[in-house]
Amino acid sequence: MNNQLLKNKNALVFGAKGATGMQVSRTLKAHGAVIYMSDINVDGIAEESEIGEIRKLDTLDETAVKEYFNWFKKENLAVDIVINLSASDPAEYNHGKPAMEVSLEQFMIPLKSTTACQFLTAKAAYPIMSQQGDGVIIFITSTLAKVGSPWSPALTASHAATEGLLKSLANEWGPEGVRVIGVRTEAMPDSPTIDYTFATMGSNMGMSRDEMQQFITQNKTSMKKLPSTEDTANVVVLAASDLASYMTGTIINQSVGHILE
Repeated sequence: MNNQLLKNKNALVFGAKGATGMQVSRTLKAHGAVIYMSDINVDGIAEESEIGEIRKLDTLDETAVKEYFNWFKKENLAVDIVINLSASDPAEYNHGKPAMEVSLEQFMIPLKSTTACQFLTAKAAYPIMSQQGDGVIIFITSTLAKVGSPWSPALTASHAATEGLLKSLANEWGPEGVRVIGVRTEAMPDSPTIDYTFATMGSNMGMSRDEMQQFITQNKTSMKKLPSTEDTANVVVLAASDLASYMTGTIINQSVGHILE
């Protein structure tokens, strides 16, 4: 699909080397956006990918993030779309394991790598967007933020916190024309994080990885299917486009009926 919904818009994608980050970048570009990709897992200053250059950037380094956005200001380039898909390895915080097996240090990992870093990139984007009088910051969360799934205390807390942050920023920055919007997705089986999750949680229930996926599909979603990273990227395009220009402070519910509200 190539309908140019985002023609002439500059999109900054952080965490671009991950499965979701790469798919979101690819889809934004297909809809006409000029994409600027970055990721912490880059060798050297930058590396090439199938869809363009990915620069090295640690989104938890506030100074580096500010310098990155300052480059756009110096070059007189608009910052129209910001989406931060930075994350950490779920094994690092024992995702899929009982809460009693998660240390405080592990619990805090996604609150930093998935929530705090989004605050930093949003905070750095705001001065440019407010001066433009336009711009959209998009957060990605999951059904964990609402359903209180077992064996996922750290990521559940992180996604719930991200949704709260989204509402606060949208309320504060809305008068300047800055939209802050979320996409809450169900598990995406083609994502390495979800592949790990299905395998780990399945073992807790005496199931194989594929049996766990089937269990979620049949028992948790009213539509009896799960989204792909491409499906989620398409919703990101909608959120970023002028079609959603009156949407802010809200979550697009892409849970295939796991969350009904």
